[in-house]
Amino acid sequence: MSASSLWRIFNYLRYSAGIALVVNGWPLVFFIRDTLRIGPASNVFTAFFFGFSLLLMFPTHLFVRLYKVNFTLLKYGVLFLLVALYHFLLFNNSGVDWFVEMGNYVLIFAFLFLIIHVPNEVKDTLLPIVFLLTFLCNLTLVYSLLTDPNWHLGMRAAVTFGNENAQEGGNPHVTARNGLVCLISGLVLVGRYKNALIRIFLFAAVLFSLALIVLSQARSALLALVLMGGMFFFFNAKAENVSRIIKGLFSVKSLVVVILLFVGLKIFLAQFSSLEGMLYGYWYTFYDKMINIAYTAFGVKLTDTATIDHSAMGRVTSFSYFNEALAAPALLLIGGGYKSSYMDVPIMESLVNHGIFGFIFFGGLNLYLFLYMLKEARKPANNLTLFLAYFYVYIFVMVFTNGRPYDLYYWFPFVLFIRFLNIKYLDARPQETLQYRQQLT
Repeated sequence: MSASSLWRIFNYLRYSAGIALVVNGWPLVFFIRDTLRIGPASNVFTAFFFGFSLLLMFPTHLFVRLYKVNFTLLKYGVLFLLVALYHFLLFNNSGVDWFVEMGNYVLIFAFLFLIIHVPNEVKDTLLPIVFLLTFLCNLTLVYSLLTDPNWHLGMRAAVTFGNENAQEGGNPHVTARNGLVCLISGLVLVGRYKNALIRIFLFAAVLFSLALIVLSQARSALLALVLMGGMFFFFNAKAENVSRIIKGLFSVKSLVVVILLFVGLKIFLAQFSSLEGMLYGYWYTFYDKMINIAYTAFGVKLTDTATIDHSAMGRVTSFSYFNEALAAPALLLIGGGYKSSYMDVPIMESLVNHGIFGFIFFGGLNLYLFLYMLKEARKPANNLTLFLAYFYVYIFVMVFTNGRPYDLYYWFPFVLFIRFLNIKYLDARPQETLQYRQQLT
């Protein structure tokens, strides 16, 4: 292999590492900062971490060669950010930390600027790097739980923070999201590798990630998993495949395997009876939570023990306020101002805080992302776009259930979608001419 080829591969790996750390580096930030106690437990450390990640993406061809993005997504995304910035600078009575807020926008636009310098060929190295990073983060999350004296089996697997006024009980969504990304990337990569040991490792990592998602008890992640399964079945379950699978399930070989698995599971649970009780405990906790949510949201008391769920009540209150806002023309036109209302439902907050234009741009971004997700899930251009399609399922659930429309938690993935989702990949279209290839770069 020539020196130029090695240099090109090194750059692809460097770009991939930078992108992976920016998009899903949060668990590593919290592990280094709050578990290992390295660096200050503040936004300063987070800024340095993402600054280093962006530095890894710094191109050798700055301003010389730019690569095509999804211009529809770019248009809606940038327009919403500009509306949000306008309100931040001129219509802001929220008392937010200006340094932190401006830092967030600098990080978003810096990531967008650098990623358009990343060549399309990075798709071949990005997904394995994402998988390895998230698998490492899964291990760090488990280490954090095992070394936390306040955590025990039966509690939610949540990231705990070391700073003052930290979120009580930690944040389970960080654990769930990292597990989901590892699970999706592992399943996509299974079809790429033929080596038996690699495939076994990938399957083991997928099961490990699934266990962490269950331990996190994050309902948004569990709902996303159900939607992903339904989407996969819808786009991939052809009649002949379903018939073949059903026949295979009732074959003698399959029945023997099922019996052996059942017997093995019973023996395992008998040896570890506390584990069986823990699993039942997680199930009943989740079941009670859903019953309480139904009672809170719809007033339907499915059991005599159903009570008000305070988390769900916050969103019910947000919906009520949202309905009132629809009757206020001034609020609909210009919005209430930057972070004036905390709805915990990003799609609604984009309207209440930023008016009809904020809603159109943020909603339009997610509408087109939803359409591109379905397109790529049905006929993916490559493994990376398939991963991005299923990853957006989780983001789609979250924009209706958790967070704010300005969060880096959303915008780093949004930038990744803008760069790689539904663009032209020439290696998937060998009939394209050299002239067209040059136009894309």
